[in-house]
Order: sequence, then structure tokens, then C-alpha cells
Amino acid sequence: MITRAFRLAQERYSRQFHTLFSNEVNEALSNKKPILALESTIITHGLPNPQNYELAQTVETICRNNGVAPATMAVMRGSPCIGLTREQLLELSNESTSNIKISRRDMAAAIQQKLTGGTTVSGTMILAHQNNIPVFATGGIGGVHRGGEDTMDVSADLTELGRTPVAVVCAGVKSILDIAKTLEYLETQGVTVATFGKTRDFPAFFTAKSGLLSHTNVESAKDAAEMIHVNRTLNLGSGIVIAVPIPEEYAADGLEIENAIQLALREATDAQISGNAITPFILQRVSELTSGRSLNTNLALVRNNVLVGSQIAVELNRIEHKSREQRATHNFDHSLSGDRILVVGAVNVDILCTKHEDTGAGKDLARGEVQHVMGGVARNVAECLTRQNMKSTLISVVGDDKLGKLALDCCDEIGMDTRKISTILDSSTPVAQLLLKGGDVLEGICNFSCHEHIKTKLISEADVAGCRYVIVDCDTPLETGIHIAQLCQKHCVPLVLEPTAPLKFKQFYDAGLLSMVSLLSPNATELAAISDDLAISNHSKLLNAIPQEFSQILPQMVQCLSMMSQQTDSRSVLTTIGKNGVLYCCQSSGDQLQVYHLPKAPVSPQIKSTSGAGDSFLGGFLAASCKGGSVEECLKMGTYCAFRSLESFETIDSDIGDEDVAGVTITSWEKLGWNVNVLYDGQFSFAS
Repeated sequence: MITRAFRLAQERYSRQFHTLFSNEVNEALSNKKPILALESTIITHGLPNPQNYELAQTVETICRNNGVAPATMAVMRGSPCIGLTREQLLELSNESTSNIKISRRDMAAAIQQKLTGGTTVSGTMILAHQNNIPVFATGGIGGVHRGGEDTMDVSADLTELGRTPVAVVCAGVKSILDIAKTLEYLETQGVTVATFGKTRDFPAFFTAKSGLLSHTNVESAKDAAEMIHVNRTLNLGSGIVIAVPIPEEYAADGLEIENAIQLALREATDAQISGNAITPFILQRVSELTSGRSLNTNLALVRNNVLVGSQIAVELNRIEHKSREQRATHNFDHSLSGDRILVVGAVNVDILCTKHEDTGAGKDLARGEVQHVMGGVARNVAECLTRQNMKSTLISVVGDDKLGKLALDCCDEIGMDTRKISTILDSSTPVAQLLLKGGDVLEGICNFSCHEHIKTKLISEADVAGCRYVIVDCDTPLETGIHIAQLCQKHCVPLVLEPTAPLKFKQFYDAGLLSMVSLLSPNATELAAISDDLAISNHSKLLNAIPQEFSQILPQMVQCLSMMSQQTDSRSVLTTIGKNGVLYCCQSSGDQLQVYHLPKAPVSPQIKSTSGAGDSFLGGFLAASCKGGSVEECLKMGTYCAFRSLESFETIDSDIGDEDVAGVTITSWEKLGWNVNVLYDGQFSFAS
């Protein structure tokens, strides 16, 4: 499912911008596997044939051997290419073809005029960033040329690093350039420069030490990946230079080449060569002085940089995979210091009736089973949280009758915090009588007038402030729901809305409450109640990426997402879809959308009652989330809790808090192939 979603998304992107992806890169993007960007001017302009083609193949092999997809970038007849075929590499390496260098300046013209060429460091960074490839390996970066203060000859690589958040793994800057001014320019551009090693010595391509220092250093691929991840998370918008010193086995050759460079520089000074003529003169003299030996060392440096870049790409992929799961499992759950959960809404006594034998109208009472259980959406969720050792406070009301006392006694016995449940004088405790068939609710009769007494005065700022999050069910009066939502906004506490029933949910929706909600948990029927009012946009990108059976409900969920609170780090819609399992949509940072689907449990429950299953799911999901669970772990725990509820007449099964039993059960289901499918994970325009 993951592969299909990304493949379709990339194909549409390709048609629009004429971008071509190699099969290898396409598969890696689809499955969120590590990718390393590689430039192609080293093929078109940097090396002679056949060394250029041989190096291109060698560095791609290094990537693959380290579990990384190589993404050599180029523009072929006006089409940006992300990953090249063997035939394309051969074409670029052919010296008889009129390949051009493509930097930022040249990109638009090359595409418009359908030209072919190799991308420079700057051009490669642009294509890598556009396609979410954060790590790029090359030989060395350009810099400020000697005399650049007069000629203004500054490589476009430096300005690109200041505005494109891609990490460039390189061997530093060649000493034919002005390294000191290059580092100063990078500092002005806000670019982090880090030496890969135990010291801050900045390498000068052929030598490990230029005599200058980097801003910082990273000692391992993991350290480098963590720095890149933080840079991306902060949205700084600038790149990072990872400067890799020459390997020890090539240090002697490197020293010889560096000595030749210094000699050439002195000769240029003596001959009064200046300006744009300096660099060509030095390159020619170095080649003469080293009898071409600089080429082999140059190739070794590139191979080493690609090896280090591959290792960093693997570590960064691992970090960001974990980060995506944590973001989608409600960033706000882990960022808030409070450990208290506030639940507001209904406490009911449910009478469950299952008819076994119909004696005929007027002859006798029908034979069957009658069960008295505790109910109410808010109460059910609070019980589920309590049984899983979460601190929750329930704000609700009961009548001053025997059923009210029974409800309070039952909650106390479970260990729930009942201090904020008010007893309303001269009022009846809410009761719902439900007729079941096969465990499903056919119809019911209720007296919920007591819920009207869940007034705004029952919920103070002190109740909301400092909570990890607040859960409200739609049995709560609308005025009180708005009051709670405003308090949540004021104190930056995420609000979870449980729709309860279609008509009640629509009242909250019509009042605009969705704009203050961080997590919405409707079932398919409740979502359908507002579908006519949603003004669904033409989300063709999403529709083309998802299975047909979700083509109606997912756009509704995404439209709800677009209307929800922007105050917290993430917004989520969690929808149970009966026999098809559950769908979970999350908008994390910016326009990043994740869509997950977990099928129903692979084992069929012996259903006694469906009443409470959805509440059990929400409670189980949130409890697992608060304990730091991944998206998959949260969805599976919610499904497990719902499964246990289905097999019990009690709305919340009394044994769901046994983590050992839960773990064994979930593991046994996983062995049957029960896993979460990622239907979509990428950028998405919520306005389209």
C-alpha cells in the first residue's frame, strides 16, 4: 500500500514538472528508504572518459552496498532526473556530446530549452531538496576565489548552502581557493560547517588540515545525522557542510599535491597572474607537477565521501522514521509537562436487552437477556484510561437517586477520580435502554435530561490548565463545550472531541468548534452526518494514492483536518470503520500528511455487545500514546481494547490493564500478518 501511494504521487509530480525518477529511487522514496544525492558535473566536466563513467558506477555501488539508493542528478533533454540509468550515465560521460553545467542560474533555461547537462553542487542541492533527499555527497565544494574581493568570483555553491537545507558531505575546499574567505562567507550565509572527525580542523581537500577551524565537529555518522535532523526540524532553511578529511592511506599523495598547489600559487604571484586567470593557471601547473597523480587521489576522496554520506543517510533515515511515528502519535502528548487527563461528558446507566425468543405481540414478554452496565462516553473513556494506569479526572453529573449512587459506587470501585462528578438534586440519573441483536444496537430509548446540568461553572481554568489533554464528548451541552474549548486554547492544552452521536456532533460542528480541536474521533456514521456541509475539495492527489474503498471517507477526514486547531503541533482524525478496521490521519508540521490504516483484528471476537467498543478504542489509543507508543502500537492497543469490549457485556473490559495479556495477544495477531498500512506520508496541499 505504501509503494502504490508514493508511486502514484511521484508519477503525477513527474508529469507536471517533467521530472523523471529511476526505479531504484522511486522505490526508495515510496518505502521511505535511505537515499544519497550525487552530482553529475564530475561526470560531464570533472573527469576524462572512461574514468568519469567508471567513477559514476563505483560510487553508486558504494551506496547500494550500504543499503542506500543512489540518486545521481542531471537534466536530460529538459527533464530533471532523480537517479540515472546505465544508458544515461554513458551518455553524460561521452565527451563528444555537448553537455552543459547546470547550476541554479541555468536550471530554468536548461529545462525550457530541453538541454542536457550535469548538475553542479548548487543544481544538485536544488533537485535533492525538491524531492526530499536531505543528504548529498560530492568531492569538494566551490568557494571564494583568490582575489575574489576584487573580482566578486564566488561560487554559487556557497549561496545555495545558505538557502537550501541539504547536507553536503565533501572533502572541504581546495587550497587553490581562498579558504579563509570561503569559511567567512559560509558563516555570513548561516551555514553550519562541521568537520567529520575528532577535531575541528577544516580539511583542504588534499590535506587533512587547512590551518583553519570548522564551526564544530561530528565524530560519527550518527552524530552528523542527528545534527541534520535538528536542522530540518527547526526549518532553518540553510544547508550543512560535513567536511571529511582525506583518508590516511592517501595523505602522502595528498601532501605532494598540496605542495604542488603552493608552488603554483607562488609562480602565479611571481608572474603577476591575477583575477579569473589564477584558477586555470594553477590547475594546469598542478597537473604538470604531479604528472597526473592528482587524479587518482581525487577519485579516492570522492569514493570516501560517498561512503561517509551513505552511512549518514542510513542513520538519518533511522532517526526520521522514528520521528515520523512520534509526530503522528500526537506531538503534544509528549511535549506537555502535565500528566493529568481531564474527561468531560456523560455518565449513564445502560440497560442492554438481547431478545432470544419472540412470544408474539400481546401474549407474553419476550425471552432474552437483560444486563445493567455502566455507560456514558466520557465515563467509558475515563474508565479505560484508569484501568491502564493513567491519571484521569471525570467531570460529569448524576441524579440524586439510587442509580446515581450506584454509578458513583461503581466508579469508586474501579479507582476512578469521582470528586468532580456532581449530584443534581431532583434529577434522574441518565439511563439508556438498548435493544441488541448479534451484539449490535438496533434501537434505544434514553432519558439524558440530566446532562443539561454539565454547566460551564463545573469547569474552571484550574481544571484545564496543566492537563496533558482534555477529552469532551458531545453529550456535553454545546455552551459548555465552547467554554472548555476556549480554556484549552488559552492554556495551550490539546482538545480531543468524541462525537458520541451524529446529531450531537453536527451541533458542535455547526458552532465552529472544530477549529479548536486537536484530535477528532468520529465513526463513519458520525462523519457522514456532516459530509454535506464539509465542501470537500478535489483532493485528487490523495484519491489517486488510496484504495477505492476509502475514496469517500478519507477526503472527509482530511477536510476535517484542514479545519482543526493550528495551535498544537499536530492535528489528527481517528475514525473507526467497522469491519474495515480504523483509519488515522495526522497533519504534523506544515503541510505534512500521514494516513494510516489498520485492518480489523485477524481473529473474530465472540460479540456480546458493541456498546462501548469505540470508547474503548479511543481510551486504549490515548493511553498507549501517553506512554510513548508509536502510531502502530497505539492503533493496535486501541483495537485490542475494543476487541475485549466486544466480547464483554461490560462497556470496558475489566482486564484491559493487564499489559502482559495485551502484549501476548497483539503479538499472536501480528504473527498472522496483522500490521498497519501507511496509505500516504508526504507533503499535501490542504487548500487544494
